[in-house]
Amino acid sequence: MSQAPAQDHPFALWSVRLAALWLATGALAKLFIGTPAFLPAFIREQTPFSLDHTYMLVIGIELAIVALAFLRPRQIWWVLAGLFVFFDFILSTQIAAGEESCGCFGGEIQVSPWLMMGIDTALLLALLASQPWRMLVSPGASLPVSVLAAALGLIGPALYLRGQLAPAPVTPAGAGATAARELPRWVVLEPEKWVGKSLFDIPELTTWLGADQLPTDGVLIFWRQGCSHCAEHLRALRGLDKGEQPITLVQIRDDLKDGRAVDVLPEGAHVAELAYPENLQVMLQTPFELELVGGEVVRALDEQAGREKLGLPAGR
Repeated sequence: MSQAPAQDHPFALWSVRLAALWLATGALAKLFIGTPAFLPAFIREQTPFSLDHTYMLVIGIELAIVALAFLRPRQIWWVLAGLFVFFDFILSTQIAAGEESCGCFGGEIQVSPWLMMGIDTALLLALLASQPWRMLVSPGASLPVSVLAAALGLIGPALYLRGQLAPAPVTPAGAGATAARELPRWVVLEPEKWVGKSLFDIPELTTWLGADQLPTDGVLIFWRQGCSHCAEHLRALRGLDKGEQPITLVQIRDDLKDGRAVDVLPEGAHVAELAYPENLQVMLQTPFELELVGGEVVRALDEQAGREKLGLPAGR
């Protein structure tokens, strides 16, 4: 008499599936409503890739693991467990930093790091308690099917987001704001990589601000109306400004729903103002300053470097 094939224990099988479903929930939220701004600071600071590529890679890896967790749970449970351990580490850094939201579901859904750690830890403990290394015995789906599903999970988000990030056509001067439907999901600015480049060869500037509007000399400062650090920076700059160099103020207008913190700006014939389209999500921590000579970026100063230049005490 032939022996009935061994079956996976339901507790172990559903422990893997529930953890995978929770992972899929976060990945899909990031895919459809999130931006790289809500990646944990640890990942943003440690990644060797651009924020765009890091974001796509994070989502792709998560969805690939989800696919394998359903198709081959016996082989992938330990990867899922390791990922949840990593999540708890990331959440602990956010708790230590006093962050109010973990960013696990993008910016639209706010979840406390404490709550997220509780859920992740509960799923991890349930997974380990189910002893998947003993209770999962089925080989799962075939290798070709599993590889194809994992590849789709890994590559699919990048293909989708690339379509979302296609730049809008350059708006002619005086034509008004770019229509909301033309805006990409977000734009990443990486000023540190612009040093030594001509301002007119940087598409993140020419596409949205217009090459004919860009300055050639002086300083260019990115700011937001609701940014208290921008308010302090611009207030100090106004107090020190003697009109000796051109100043170009570039407002990032992705926080117009927030209250206004900036109360004063430098003024005078040497001051010009530019702005990104309303509600275009721009990935850059403000204030940020560029020093320009002959149209070339000679120095990029983040907030801390800018504070030192203005003689302000160390900030955040």
